[in-house]
Amino acid sequence: MSKSSENAGKKPLSRSLRVYQKIAIFFVIISFILLLFVLYLSISAATIKITPVLQVVSSETSIEVVPEAINDSQVTGYVILESFSQSRSFALPEEGAVAQEGKAGGTVTLINETNSDQALVVNTRVLSEEGILFRLDEPTVVPAGGQVDAIVHADEAGVTGEIGPSQFTIPGLSASLQEVIYAVSVDSMTGGVEYVRSLTEQDLEMAVLELSDEMLEGAKTEIAKNVDTKTFDGAVYNLEIIERVSDTEPGTEAGSFIVSITADVTGVFYDSSVVEQYMEASLQASVSNDYEVVEIAGDGLQLEIRSIDADSESAVLGAYLDGVAVVSSTSDVLDKERLLGRSPNEVITLLESSALIEKVNVTFTPFWLKRIPSLKDHIKIIVVY
Repeated sequence: MSKSSENAGKKPLSRSLRVYQKIAIFFVIISFILLLFVLYLSISAATIKITPVLQVVSSETSIEVVPEAINDSQVTGYVILESFSQSRSFALPEEGAVAQEGKAGGTVTLINETNSDQALVVNTRVLSEEGILFRLDEPTVVPAGGQVDAIVHADEAGVTGEIGPSQFTIPGLSASLQEVIYAVSVDSMTGGVEYVRSLTEQDLEMAVLELSDEMLEGAKTEIAKNVDTKTFDGAVYNLEIIERVSDTEPGTEAGSFIVSITADVTGVFYDSSVVEQYMEASLQASVSNDYEVVEIAGDGLQLEIRSIDADSESAVLGAYLDGVAVVSSTSDVLDKERLLGRSPNEVITLLESSALIEKVNVTFTPFWLKRIPSLKDHIKIIVVY
């Protein structure tokens, strides 16, 4: 068959079919372009990293601790007040003093395990395990089934009386009573060699302060015995000295002196989680809407007792908390609407003009993008601090 006869067998496309074919190709191209555009829109994104200006913020307020809280400024807790008395002998510092022998002394705890009170006269002998004899400075009564602290001094002067913690018998009592009425010491006896100089008011103040700290530590344990410390696990204490007495007046030459104090110790117990949440909310409320608190200071919540009402078993605590705040993600400064369609340089200039922001960095996905996407959910803002 000839070539001309083959061509004659093929019918040319009609004009209408050629038009439909072009339209189909056009729609395929348009669909592909739309697909690329949709894909572009779905993967295009901008990440804006913000380095904020750190702002130190603080909140100071009052919190009332009451037996049963009824409003937002109150928390439920315990307020316990007890009185304590304590005595102790203090040696004067060696600096500027002249050494001379003295009678070592200190505090012993007299213990009575019988059912009757035991009176002891001044100079009653107490004999240590080491065989060193001491005598009571003052008469005292040891209560039945109880104990009492007393000051003793060695019978003889010199360093032999400077013994460590010990247990003592009372030779003046019958052998049977010596088993159930005795004394113990927890501190060393001092003053066998005294450094004599004029006692100053500062010496007394330092001694009172040291004795107060020692009393407070013991009082904390005693007061907490009456509290459910698992529930009320936070505590703040206050010590108020009611009376202080020294056996030596300032200006007197001495090697040692005895200080006695009587004080009221108050313990205020509260649920620490409740108070911390209250103060963290107070701290956040103290800053404007442009800020959010992101860190609490390392020393944490600070509390002190401002006032006590023993009758109502309530107390007012002064509470202080500080921390660090940065620009909030909800601040108008970081409103994404302001950033749509902008170039990186425009975004950086706009944001860094705010006093809340120190530095801005902009990155794109894909990397060849030149402007912020026009959809807000394609913008990610990260505050880095």
